[in-house]
Amino acid sequence: MTEICTVVAVFSPKPEHYKEVYDLLLRITPLVHEEPGCEFYTMNEDVEGRIIQIEAWTTKQHWVDHIEAPTVKEILSTVEGKLLRDIDVFEMYNVPAGSSGKGSLRQS
Repeated sequence: MTEICTVVAVFSPKPEHYKEVYDLLLRITPLVHEEPGCEFYTMNEDVEGRIIQIEAWTTKQHWVDHIEAPTVKEILSTVEGKLLRDIDVFEMYNVPAGSSGKGSLRQS
């Protein structure tokens, strides 16, 4: 298991709140980029109307610190009642595979 902590957070906004949730996450994303240990933090839309944050943190502790940051607190308080379901969060650790370097998040 590698140390880098990769996280996928899936937001499923109610249709009437989509733009508000989208705009919030768009505004917050560059702020998260400045947090210690943020390797990347990307905002994505899927074809089913969900907004998916894909993020990587240098260590699990950096991610834990992020969870307590003002950015996450603002996200949670703003999306309350505006989602179809709870935010799905997946914490993962890369398993390097293959020899080309394309099977690992951290390239040497």
